[in-house]
Amino acid sequence: MKNIGILLPIFALPTKYGIGDFGPSAYQFIDILKDNNLKYWEVLPINPTDNSNSPYSTASSLAINPLFISIDDLISLKLLTETYSIEISSKIDYQKIKIKDKYLRIAFNNLKNNNNLYLEYLDYIKNENEYAKFMALKIKNNNDSWINFKDDYDLEEYNYQMFLQFIAQREWFNLKKYANNNNIEIIGDLPIHPSYESSDLYFHHHEFILNDNKMEFVSGASPDYFNCEGQKWGHPLYDFEYQRNNNYKYMLNKYLYVDSLFDIIRIDHFKAFDAYFKIPINKSPKSGTWIKSNGDLMLEYIFKFVNPNKYIVEDLGTDLNDLYILRDKYNLPGMKIFEYTFDFKNKSEFEDSSNMIVYPGNHDNNTIVGWYNGLNVDNKKVLDDFLVNYSGEINEKIIKYLMDKPYKYLIILIQDILGQNEEYRINKPGIADGQWNYRLESFDNIDQNLKKLFNT
Repeated sequence: MKNIGILLPIFALPTKYGIGDFGPSAYQFIDILKDNNLKYWEVLPINPTDNSNSPYSTASSLAINPLFISIDDLISLKLLTETYSIEISSKIDYQKIKIKDKYLRIAFNNLKNNNNLYLEYLDYIKNENEYAKFMALKIKNNNDSWINFKDDYDLEEYNYQMFLQFIAQREWFNLKKYANNNNIEIIGDLPIHPSYESSDLYFHHHEFILNDNKMEFVSGASPDYFNCEGQKWGHPLYDFEYQRNNNYKYMLNKYLYVDSLFDIIRIDHFKAFDAYFKIPINKSPKSGTWIKSNGDLMLEYIFKFVNPNKYIVEDLGTDLNDLYILRDKYNLPGMKIFEYTFDFKNKSEFEDSSNMIVYPGNHDNNTIVGWYNGLNVDNKKVLDDFLVNYSGEINEKIIKYLMDKPYKYLIILIQDILGQNEEYRINKPGIADGQWNYRLESFDNIDQNLKKLFNT
């Protein structure tokens, strides 16, 4: 099988704990990929999130989401004896999974019972962790915004937050090693912006465009095929001039960290390296303006320390000529999404994809079935005629068609393997509520569908 993989976020893995984690089901999924001769698993970012639950609005660029810690692993380490379960469904209930913190704290209190692990932990905490300190401060200050922090953190809470990062990193690198040993490479994301409520902002606020530490302008995108009204993401904007004068130290640390986590890294919203969209905080996206950035200087510096051959870029949006020049300067693979590139008018597909990561649709898109269901009758007929030589349901036809075309990587949403409809999409860009909650109830039918698709 040539460079094909599946997009399945960690949070969407089936478990009895209400959210996916680095435990048994993650290992089982790697086995499924291996058994079907697939090479890649795309997981999206694995950073901790803010209250939006979006992995692209991270509470730290240098940490792992503690919700992904495996309760089963903690049991095997004898840090837990009792456990819990949450009713299995196709959606994550982020309120219900808060119970996990109770059991993580029990595990922390039992850490000294595992002498070898405790010694590992003591060695780990010799180095400070900004996210652990930030979370300890946030809890001490009643979850208030960092700009209002008054009280210092409790040492015991800091040690607990350090424990969470220690376990999360330990589990992640064990999982990655298992994947690599089975010839599976992990594709992960580098979110372009952190959340305002993040350790990045608390410890590195000078790296951002702020006025008295408050945002006057926020991130977003101009109207495009994702959203005709434009998008307002609400992240703080980088002060690229300050970063250049500071030798990109903050950005380099982000890249070095994510470089250690994944085999292949997708740079989110690569357009920001050419120009960033600046929206007044109290205005709509239509009031925003594009501001040229110095991304070329930044990339030139960063790629002295990390291998550019590991990177791919999200090169979507509008006014992309300068972005393409920057992308091609470093020979970075771009993205192609069939749902955007199919030309109904000319009844054809376009664009050379030999140096691209190709998706039928990705995490910001509708599923293939959902997208097809939304087409008008004429467009459905055009697409059906175009795919007449391919058998199966519409999701199978499009996947088989793309397999016949040139690409560097072909990555398929798990929903499109299963033929799921629009109710199962991961995210609707520009809509804050009710996103990032998709999950599998089980692995039933996945192996069968993969074998049907790939004739293994």
